[in-house]
Amino acid sequence: MKKILIKKMLSGPRVIASVSKVISVFIRDCHVVLKTFRTPRNDSSIRTLVNIYLINVIIGSVLVLVLNFNCYAAGPGTTAASFLKIGVGARASAMGDAFTAIADNPTALYWNPAGLIKIKERQLSATYNMWFAEISHGYAGIGFPLAKGALGGAINYLSMGDIEERDEAGNLTGSFGASDFSLSLGYAREFGDKYIFGLSGGIVQDTIAGDSKTAFLASLGGLFEVSEFLTLGVAFQNIGTNLGNDPLPFIIKGGLAFKRKSLTLAMDLAKPTENKMYFCAGAEWWIWDIIALRAGYKTNQDIGAGFTAGIGFKKDKIQLDYAYVPYGELGSTHRVSFGMRF
Repeated sequence: MKKILIKKMLSGPRVIASVSKVISVFIRDCHVVLKTFRTPRNDSSIRTLVNIYLINVIIGSVLVLVLNFNCYAAGPGTTAASFLKIGVGARASAMGDAFTAIADNPTALYWNPAGLIKIKERQLSATYNMWFAEISHGYAGIGFPLAKGALGGAINYLSMGDIEERDEAGNLTGSFGASDFSLSLGYAREFGDKYIFGLSGGIVQDTIAGDSKTAFLASLGGLFEVSEFLTLGVAFQNIGTNLGNDPLPFIIKGGLAFKRKSLTLAMDLAKPTENKMYFCAGAEWWIWDIIALRAGYKTNQDIGAGFTAGIGFKKDKIQLDYAYVPYGELGSTHRVSFGMRF
């Protein structure tokens, strides 16, 4: 049934029109770039046109990947590796997950790989998330600035501990474990003065009672620095192959961040393939560049009101962050992050 549905969607008129449009854009921009190189122009004009072409190439590639891998998510609960939906980093969580246009530390590999370019010296980030029912969730990442661009690596994991195993009569027969993890590497680079693009790729693995399934995943992201105070961001998260019989939780995000002195305001709009569109908003205020107060809100929450809060502390090259994320009747989660520049 799934194969029939995929075939119908891939052969539909909308998809054909989308692919045709992407191809026509590529041909048009190739013609413009070639014409430019044949005509005497200054270096800045050539650089601008090449940047425009690169933007279209990346957007077109994303569309093709999305159409091939993620068009068949049917609704809530139809994707695998649900732990990839849990935000990483206490700072981002405290700001309601509105981090697409900020992403300025090693958690950029999760939020927006283009943000790696904002890492100006080697940086380490680690987060522990005290989840429900003794479930442990964590993230560790590292970022390095390069002569041209920036490089990063990260691991994201979730462990459910020991789960009781019972027979049909309800008698305890033992226990088994369940866990998930992903490994990723990412790279970001500037194109011109305002455009930044990044990508990450790796593997994700799901293990239940010794039975493991593995898939490949990737994320693409971009940042556009409109001015000294305003940045726009876009991210395509969890593009990949199926994990078992189910697709990964692909999400498209767009956001903006406004920074003025010690105050940062951010907003994100996100559309998962399996669920409705939702909105995130967050704020961060640094006091004496030592203590940060944070708050956020996230819509379309099945559990809880969607409000988040947190605090941060920074001293020299060390930073500690805490986030409080309530989930109504299920209780509250607490996330702690440690960051270090070296």
